[in-house]
This record gives sequence, C-alpha cells and structure tokens, in this order.
Amino acid sequence: MIACRPFRYRWLATVLFVMIWAFPASGWADLKFCNRTASHALVAVAYVQKDAPGTTTNQHRGVTVEGWWRFEPNECASVTNIDDAGSHWVYYHAHSPSNRWDGDARLCVASRPFKNGAQFKRQGEACPAGYHLEGFRRSSASTRNYTINLR
Repeated sequence: MIACRPFRYRWLATVLFVMIWAFPASGWADLKFCNRTASHALVAVAYVQKDAPGTTTNQHRGVTVEGWWRFEPNECASVTNIDDAGSHWVYYHAHSPSNRWDGDARLCVASRPFKNGAQFKRQGEACPAGYHLEGFRRSSASTRNYTINLR
C-alpha cells in the first residue's frame, strides 16, 4: 500500500501538467509582425489597457512601450505577449531605409533596445535625455493572435 502512494502523486502531477499545457490561460495574445518589404525594418510597440470610451491612457497610468525588434525581409516573429488583448489598445511604430509606419500617437523612444512606461506626448513636447519623439499607429488587436504586416 505504501508503494502505491508515489505512483499516485506522479499521476496527479502528470494530469496537472497536461491540463496546464492543454488549457492555457485564454487571455494572452501573441502580437506578431511580418516584414513584407525588401529591406530590414525596426519595430517598437506600445500597449495600454482600454478604459472609459474616448480615452486611451488607462486613467493616466500610461502605456508600456518597448522596442526595437529587427525584422529581415519576409521575416515574421512575435514581439510580445499581451494579457487579454481584446481589452488593450496596441500601437506600433516601424521604419526601414525605404518605408515608415507611424501615426498620430506620440511617444518617447530610445535608439537602443528599451522597455518602459510612458505617457502620450504632443508634437514638440520634450523627451527625457536619450529618447526622441516618434509617432505610433493604433491597431485593433482584438483577437488572441494578432499579426501586423509591414508592406
């Protein structure tokens, strides 16, 4: 009888392991970019939890901004996972030697890899030392696995 207990615990551990992998947390979203151009592209992303209609600043708590990922021509890859994508706004800025993907949402970015919290800025507002202002385009990442194609 005592010899059966280790088997029982191993069985329980195996069942729990399979359940965790078979039924992952449904809220995580895989944000993926595909570079469909002929030259490399650099990508930065920003995301913020949606709040009251007409606002996108998460009650002034700011946004998470991170970058840079380098994508070679025809390369696709995930850049980040966002908890519960349907409740977040996703913004991105990308540039290559021949193209630029930007928008009206302005955020401070570094020239080197970075990840930090930030607030949206107005044109002409100053960024901290080592950062510069870039425009970000808002995208509707309402599905669990979302792909943005740079063309």
